[in-house]
Amino acid sequence: MTKAQFYIEGMTCSACSSGIERSLGRKAYVKEVGVDLLSKKAFVVYDESQASLEDIFKQISKLGYTAQKKPLKDLLEPTFLTPNLKLLFALLGTLGVLTLSMFAPLLPLPAFLKAPFNNGLAQLILTLVVMHMGRNFYIHGFKALWARQPNMDSLVALGTSAAFCYSLVLLFRVLSHTSIEGYYFESVCVILLFVMGGKRVEQSSKDKAVQAMQELMQEHNTKALKVQEGQDREVEIESLQKGDILRVLPGAYVPVDGVLIEGASEIDESMLSGESVPVLKKEGSQVFAGTLNTNTPFLMQATHNKAQSTLAQILDLIAKAQGSKAPIARLADQVAGVFVPIVIAIASLAFIVWVFKGGFKEALEVFIAVLVISCPCALGLATPMALLVAQKEAGLLGLFFKDAKSLEKAKDVSHVLLDKTGTITLGKPVVKEVRTAGGVKTLELLSLCASLEAQSEHVIAKGIVEYAKSQGVHLLEARGVKATPGLGLSGEIAGQEYLAGSLDFFNTPNTLGEFEGIGVFFGTQDKILGLIVLEDQLKERAKEAIEAMHSFGLKTLLLSGDREASVAKMASALNLDYKAEAKPADKLSTLEDLQKSGAVVMMVGDGLNDAPALAKSDVGVVMGLGSGASLEVADVLSLKNHPSAALHAIKLSQYTIRNIKQNLFWAFCYNALAIPLACGVAYPFMLNPMLASLAMSLSSLSVVFNAQRLRGVHKKIKG
Repeated sequence: MTKAQFYIEGMTCSACSSGIERSLGRKAYVKEVGVDLLSKKAFVVYDESQASLEDIFKQISKLGYTAQKKPLKDLLEPTFLTPNLKLLFALLGTLGVLTLSMFAPLLPLPAFLKAPFNNGLAQLILTLVVMHMGRNFYIHGFKALWARQPNMDSLVALGTSAAFCYSLVLLFRVLSHTSIEGYYFESVCVILLFVMGGKRVEQSSKDKAVQAMQELMQEHNTKALKVQEGQDREVEIESLQKGDILRVLPGAYVPVDGVLIEGASEIDESMLSGESVPVLKKEGSQVFAGTLNTNTPFLMQATHNKAQSTLAQILDLIAKAQGSKAPIARLADQVAGVFVPIVIAIASLAFIVWVFKGGFKEALEVFIAVLVISCPCALGLATPMALLVAQKEAGLLGLFFKDAKSLEKAKDVSHVLLDKTGTITLGKPVVKEVRTAGGVKTLELLSLCASLEAQSEHVIAKGIVEYAKSQGVHLLEARGVKATPGLGLSGEIAGQEYLAGSLDFFNTPNTLGEFEGIGVFFGTQDKILGLIVLEDQLKERAKEAIEAMHSFGLKTLLLSGDREASVAKMASALNLDYKAEAKPADKLSTLEDLQKSGAVVMMVGDGLNDAPALAKSDVGVVMGLGSGASLEVADVLSLKNHPSAALHAIKLSQYTIRNIKQNLFWAFCYNALAIPLACGVAYPFMLNPMLASLAMSLSSLSVVFNAQRLRGVHKKIKG
């Protein structure tokens, strides 16, 4: 199977996107397909042995849309007829038609324009100009209708075409000296003008929301200063590799992830964490791509290339998230998929009824009004607009949801399971005691253990290595180092197999006494040679974050692989229930037991040993730059690296889903009320087709503007 991503132009409502999904989904060679209305992005997983991407593009073209590998703005040169100019010409043409029709008796028009046929002919010419400005409604609408996937464009095209054709018939009647009450050209023009105007404002709002999300994640540099042979050389960021030495000047953005090796500066990490206060970075501190150096130059060493950087990972998450759909959005898509054909059937039935009840003129007006007022734009925009704004607000909280499903699911979380090290603690344990056994000297023990731990990225390993280096010990070559999740490391040094980790890793009891903190035993399989005791510190305001969860009604549990005494002490300070000495399987088992009891569980962790629980949880939140496995299986990435991320994600989910439900409620209510009115159930009050088009546009805009109410919600969440 092959996965391809591309862009689709010409979509105007959720009936378009859902129609494309249904059409492609019916193909035997397509396994999975997703289309995002707002970003115009689409993906398809297909069997390359049965079809090519070009075949898929041709199928999309048959539906009336254009598929391409790059966005339209990257492929086309600017054209004279911009959307704004089209709208302007449509406005001028409509005003001309209204002047010739509705206001002709009140204005001093030339005598030849007051003649019925000449007047109608002038209206026809101006109407053709307006229809040309809105020609995409006809191109896409009739193509979609022919492909049996009708959409909003189809409704507009059918309604205005009916009015236009009837007006042509009337024009020929006038030519044969038959008296008429008036033409319907003004209805055609006003409908197109209102729909075009509404879509323009709607598109502008969508563009601004997309742009805001892109700006939040935009990397501003394209070049970096690379230090070679004592000289600074400007190079492309794409050329940077791990190990390169780079100089970052004040006001410049960090080009790739790395470690600060000379100097100190305050870095604005708001792009990642959402925190506006710059963070002081000193020698040994990690710096991340896309963050801003605010005051002093410094040297850094690259630890990743551009493609592997934190920024690249986040951009990838966002791209995937934009292509995903929340379960609540599927409801709107399903409704939109059958809504348009039903509307056409209702309009046709209403036309037949009114032909017998009121005559052809009234029947035509009802037919057009029903088609125009029923466009499912509001329904289709209800979810994606809210999700787009919510993703931006999430970024300002330092949160990145991998998909829309997890953003929706978070609102239902009842239990939060918290890892200890790196989640509620700083994750940088420091050595406070070294004990030896079997005649091994302290520095020798440190040298052996640190040599093994140097092959690990675990925070405890880093703490031991840093302490060993500070004591001036020499690291040895370790071969065949292997990590056993939840237990520790094993490897060969100078021909001898050594182990470093928890007591359960060894086939011998502890002879080095009790201790408080994190204990790393070192030795061979059957003999413990020493114990290194480390302690970690609570993150700032971690206690307040836990208390906030409790106040919100969440139940919490501390899960840690550390010893009972160490975990109990911390759990007591935080007023948490806990489970100590929990291996990955124990964490997973605890989580599954809660789920069996009906709980919706969020797992918050950062290490490889958290990966099974993160994968199984209803919503998995990974702290900062967790292990590769944790990043892969978690649903939410928190670069704020703080336990408050759990509550922030839940609150954002609740705000977002509440907004989506408001949008859907008004969209459904609008159509439930508007369609009967357009059918004439309130006779003698009749809904004019022009008013119907205005009401349709306003309904879409109401959903767009309501979604904007989510802007700034990150401030309420931070509280």
